[in-house]
Amino acid sequence: MSATLPLFLFLFLAACAQPGTTSTQAEPAPGPAQPGPPQPGPAAGAEDLSSSWRPSLAVAVPAPPPGGACVDADGDGFPAAQGCNQDAATLDCDDADPAVTPNSERWVPPGPFLMGSASSQAGGDEGPVHVVFLSGYCLDRTAASASQFAPGEGSSDQPATGLSWEDAKAWCRAQGKQLPTEAQWEKAARGGCELGTDPTACDPADLRPYPWGTDAPSCELANHRLTGASGFAQLCVDSTLPVDALPAGAGPYGHIQLAGNVWEWVADRYHPAVYKAQGRRDPAGPQQGSNHVLRGGSFSTFSTNMRVANRFSDLVMGSITGVRCARPTVTPIFDPVPPLKLVALSGTVTRKAGPLAGRALYITAFPADALDPKTKMLVPGRSPVAENRLVPNGQDAQTFTLQVPIDGSYILTAALDAGEPAGSGALAPSGTGGTGSAAQNPVDASHPQDGLTIVIEALPQPGGRPAGGAPAGGK
Repeated sequence: MSATLPLFLFLFLAACAQPGTTSTQAEPAPGPAQPGPPQPGPAAGAEDLSSSWRPSLAVAVPAPPPGGACVDADGDGFPAAQGCNQDAATLDCDDADPAVTPNSERWVPPGPFLMGSASSQAGGDEGPVHVVFLSGYCLDRTAASASQFAPGEGSSDQPATGLSWEDAKAWCRAQGKQLPTEAQWEKAARGGCELGTDPTACDPADLRPYPWGTDAPSCELANHRLTGASGFAQLCVDSTLPVDALPAGAGPYGHIQLAGNVWEWVADRYHPAVYKAQGRRDPAGPQQGSNHVLRGGSFSTFSTNMRVANRFSDLVMGSITGVRCARPTVTPIFDPVPPLKLVALSGTVTRKAGPLAGRALYITAFPADALDPKTKMLVPGRSPVAENRLVPNGQDAQTFTLQVPIDGSYILTAALDAGEPAGSGALAPSGTGGTGSAAQNPVDASHPQDGLTIVIEALPQPGGRPAGGAPAGGK
């Protein structure tokens, strides 16, 4: 993307490129993006995690227990996972139920793994990179399909979508399982330290950026919005794929689609500083809080969101959310961090030409440190911290309030979906009514702020075409 583009244009394109989460508000979320010509987006190469390694991360991997008896109590041909040192593809996660096999659930062995990222693509809430010790557990091989989630209502092998955190939690409990913790999800996607160059200790090779390894995302590996070196992105397909599609992108223990297709809820409450806790073992995240974590990206999020360390929360709205469940062997331990405190940023949006009319008005906050001080543009791949989707009031001005984590500094943007159908040069119409950024950027959130102002202007596009993009939040 050209460095000569105005800041508000880049902010809009970045906002439109980012993932979202399930909305708890009554208004409907935008429909899925429609196929069309590529749209501008952050150029994505493979994540470089070389700067994330520190010698202090080189902890020892405990030796596995002696082979022991590999017992197959239910006679399904797969021995019980616990105490049996065989490949995960041969182990049974519930040896009392012959319906549970490695085709439905995969074992993740106990031991340490490296959690987080300090790369140029990482958000501030992904660090520091640290060692986490997890007991063994099982995780569903795929996300839940629509037919699994609602038997009798269809036979779709597409993923169940549009689930709230409460929906996902309740469904896992009904299966006798639980939502995975954030650490369990990331270890299944990245792999443990027993898989690196040195199987006896964590080493730099254990910082695998994607479930499949180190190769940059492709449409053969993940269903997402592929972003090439040109800075233009294109949907791999215009919707979800079956939950068992793209086996080439499987994780190190055989889990399918831990990147792309649908965002997946995890059990943890969201906190941007939870990784700063020391000596994390079987962590469960904060004990209190009203916001929750999502992982993995969806079919309409960019290549930079396919990274295993990428974190997201329901402070940002969206709808393409699914679920896969875990079968733990221990009770996770809450991290000793205080509840996340939010602060309100309030103000007024106006439109330079005409009233605020259309289908949706998006107010989005990015962390201020996502702004490159040299280019004055957002660093490619950074996700928003919070977003609201408002119904335009049809007037010359409209007030807004956005809740963001306290003590941060943020770049606020706005995008108006004027309701015109997506046309040439656009995948979806979220910016057809124009975009803008707050005159007060960066906004200090050490205390509530009122009186912020955003003026929406028509969004130009290189080549003179009408502007367009994925719905803000890029669900």
